Amino acid sequence: MTAIDNVSLAQRVYTVEQVQQGEEAAAEACSISMMQLMSAAGTAVFKQLQNDLKAPAKIAVCCGEGNNGGDGYIIARLAREAGYQVDVFALSPDKTLSSKTDNNAERARLAWRENGGQEKVVHDCAPQNYDLIVDALFGVGLNRALEGTAAELVQNLNDASAKVLAVDVPSGLNADTGSVPGVAVHAYKTVCLVAYKRGLLTGKAKNHVGQLVLEDLGIGEAFAKQNNAGYTRMAAEHVMNWLPLRRPCEHKGNNGHALIVGGQPGMSGAVVLAMKAALRCGAGKVSVACHPEVQPVVAAAQPEAMVRAANSQNDLQALMEQASVIALGPGLGQSEWSHKMFEWVTNYCQQSDKTLVIDADGLNTLSSQQSKMKRGKHVILTPHPGEAARLLNTDANKVESDRFAALSALRDTYEAQILLKGAGSLVTNDSGQFILDVGSPAMASGGMGDLLTGLISGLAAQGMTEADAAVAAGVWHARAGELAGNEGERGTLASDLLPYIRQLVNGKIT
Repeated sequence: MTAIDNVSLAQRVYTVEQVQQGEEAAAEACSISMMQLMSAAGTAVFKQLQNDLKAPAKIAVCCGEGNNGGDGYIIARLAREAGYQVDVFALSPDKTLSSKTDNNAERARLAWRENGGQEKVVHDCAPQNYDLIVDALFGVGLNRALEGTAAELVQNLNDASAKVLAVDVPSGLNADTGSVPGVAVHAYKTVCLVAYKRGLLTGKAKNHVGQLVLEDLGIGEAFAKQNNAGYTRMAAEHVMNWLPLRRPCEHKGNNGHALIVGGQPGMSGAVVLAMKAALRCGAGKVSVACHPEVQPVVAAAQPEAMVRAANSQNDLQALMEQASVIALGPGLGQSEWSHKMFEWVTNYCQQSDKTLVIDADGLNTLSSQQSKMKRGKHVILTPHPGEAARLLNTDANKVESDRFAALSALRDTYEAQILLKGAGSLVTNDSGQFILDVGSPAMASGGMGDLLTGLISGLAAQGMTEADAAVAAGVWHARAGELAGNEGERGTLASDLLPYIRQLVNGKIT
């Protein structure tokens, strides 16, 4: 089992509630007051601003009424003192404040005013007049759509393609789910404070956060000790050594046998991609059981694989008995042949407890069954949002509105290892819960899921647990997509990822 305990703060991911309820106790443990913590937040964001833009650049700071706005006033004051040209736009610029206030955000605002600072109405903010906009409107507590003046301002920023630096979370984004119920800021950078909030790393959030930077404000270690992270953030560097070095006396029999089942007429490419991925990640032997009509085509695609025509349970039986891992679904289709193959494979795997990876039309067939049969720990399901919706009898928008809730529902329903694909793929398995913080829009093309199925199967065949195989394959697959996408996001093919997958599983690149 690969060690995933004792990870750094940069890998620990929390809910909004955990951060809101835990930061004060962590600050107290570090002998830091909440006003000092707010000052640290403003200072940390200002330093990020300085890294990206030099004085005397023109900056607009847009401030709300809460603590996020308080951070904004501190940023504005520091920027002006450093020689930047600063304008502050407030949702309520004429608000009366008392010098006796014990509200930290109001105290930060008073300090801005006492230093000669003024506030303008947000309607007057013309994004084109500024080199950078600081978004300090709403913090992580917002869980509804922006309305009124705030929504208009954010829409204006987006329409102007303004360069926006977001404080903790882009306003309008739900930091707990990653959903965007209305309009949300498109930031070039988001400075996440104290600890990573889970919604910033998945789903629609990927369109809004830009570069995500963590600033723990000096309380991160104490916070991590006091709060258990619900998710672990995984990237390529975290799985680099999950496959051991091979010994000089290795032979193919030591490295497992993956069987790929699928490939009905007209869909042979899917099973070919899965087959190639299983081979390129190091499986000792790879077999394919496909429809008799496509067997010659699949066999010609890769001479190292063993390709058999399967039209009966007897055709499959010997192959299934020889295999270490079975993958079901690439190019399987929804024909009578497809349903028979599904029944034979799933029945055999349930009786034998053999590792089974189900994807694509295998998932669609599973979702159509009257009984949502529990699949167990030896089964890995890899749905995209549409397939997840069918598995849960809902719709894809519902899944995407809260990917974490959908992941939990899939786990509860099927009791399997689940990899929910998408921007910031999510995994729940016997080892824990993970966010795969890697990937590229270059992967928005056909065949990518088939490649992932083959990769999971090949890793599991080599002895990885089902839990580890889902995480490692998800990360390496997405990282290979990033690397292939460097040559051009448009036009990247699934097969373009294969050379990078080979390098990644050998630890030659990260």
